[in-house]
Amino acid sequence: MAELKNQEHVDATTQDYKHESQAVEDFEKHSGPPENNLVYDNADEEPVVHLRTWIALWHFKAPFCSLHHRHLLNNTQAQTWVPGALTLMQAVISPLVSSISDTFQARKLLLVGASVVSFVGAAIAPGSTNIYRLIGATILIGVGFSTVGLAFAVPSEILPRKWRPMSQAVMNIAACLGAVVGPLVIGAFAKADVKDGWKNFYWVQMALWGMTAIGIFFGYRPPKRHTQLDHLSLWQKLGHLDLPGFGLLTAGITLLLVALNLGGGSSLGFGVYEWKGTKTGILHHELFRGGKAGGRTFAICIVLMMIEGIMLFSYVIFYPVMTAILFEQDPFLLTVRGLPFWVVSGLSTVGWGYWSMRFRTIRSPLFAGFLIFTAGLVGFATVRPGDDLNCLIFAGLAAVTTSARAVGATVFTSVFSAAYSSELQVKLYAKIAEAATKVGLATDHVPAFVSAFTAQDTGALSAIPGVNSTVVEAAASAMSQAYAESLHVVYYIAISFGAAACLACFFLGDLRNTMNYVVDAPVESLTAKRHATEE
Repeated sequence: MAELKNQEHVDATTQDYKHESQAVEDFEKHSGPPENNLVYDNADEEPVVHLRTWIALWHFKAPFCSLHHRHLLNNTQAQTWVPGALTLMQAVISPLVSSISDTFQARKLLLVGASVVSFVGAAIAPGSTNIYRLIGATILIGVGFSTVGLAFAVPSEILPRKWRPMSQAVMNIAACLGAVVGPLVIGAFAKADVKDGWKNFYWVQMALWGMTAIGIFFGYRPPKRHTQLDHLSLWQKLGHLDLPGFGLLTAGITLLLVALNLGGGSSLGFGVYEWKGTKTGILHHELFRGGKAGGRTFAICIVLMMIEGIMLFSYVIFYPVMTAILFEQDPFLLTVRGLPFWVVSGLSTVGWGYWSMRFRTIRSPLFAGFLIFTAGLVGFATVRPGDDLNCLIFAGLAAVTTSARAVGATVFTSVFSAAYSSELQVKLYAKIAEAATKVGLATDHVPAFVSAFTAQDTGALSAIPGVNSTVVEAAASAMSQAYAESLHVVYYIAISFGAAACLACFFLGDLRNTMNYVVDAPVESLTAKRHATEE
């Protein structure tokens, strides 16, 4: 075995990059997992899990306490880049982070290091005097979000496969807890100081990232693991990271946010390269093999996660807009109105996790969840001014299942914003003009009235002949209606993806044989329970 590794090393260093990559592929393909890695491979008997595993699992809950918050700076055109920067970093950096983790076996280093970078970003944000510094700080915070894949993967791989649904349910509860507490805290800060109160939340977030880094550093102590790449040199391992694919993915998604037509070429290039240019890149070909229960199910799950992100961000970004325009202006109460979604999501995730674990399936829970989520979005698409209670009910209904996924969320935040702005531009003028003329405003004065009314220019309004309280009240009602109808287009788009997700669930494979008691990467030596109850 040593001679084989030495010969491979010599060959790899004397051949070009293409031959080197092929050698690595062949080595991976024909070599099994290293025998000295710690595993638990008794598929039929439940292992005894000790305190060390539970401590490691606990410290992966902390990062999610800082997930959901809102920002207030006066730049409406650029403000969507604040949440967009988080999801953009997650979308483009996560594949590289995961690849580095697998290649160098550096999970702990990446998790702690990324949390420290986010700690720095959270410290920079409060000093923002313009939106661009805030976006820059958010990009640094997004480095921590790029390790979300590891934060979900590690709890799954240190526990039996059968327990993974409940493990993910606990992770979602932590995320929802952060989503409940975060808005309440920032809402209270904003109410106390309308102009700069939101900045105080970043100090809270900085403390959370610091606690996360410290907690993972001391709480997660995985044993040394070995892979088929251990024999490679540093430069060979770097070549294994698929840096060309990473560059194309970054360029494609970033340009898509600027304009769909700009990013299309890079995204197409990424797809072609991953298909024909490499077999072990970001889209590793082995992931898509294995038949119905293997590659096909994996591919469908990737699509479902993207759709999940699309559907979730139609709520996360535009539900606060709907609420602020139609129902509530108080900063604290505005955040309170968003809580039903996260409270119901946190409570219901236990049911979904138990359902999946008990019956060893993901198909039926996913279908039911997407169906209910889509029904909630249908409800949002029917909300009109005055539907105060219905809006809260639909928020809870939509939250029965949810999990944000970065690519869909990143791209469709811009798509939703463009569709909403385009629709509003048409409807706002038409609705206000129609309402004003119905109550007696002369047609000649309509353009000036609409311009002054939408700009909230009271001086200009008073100078327009025929403008009175009746006209203003009619225009205000029409404006609310225009905003409500314009927001509907966002949910129409999301609903179509929800319907597609429901259909895709029927093509998922049967995972009963896979969801067993095997533990892929335990943090301790596990033994089987004696006299365990047979299922």
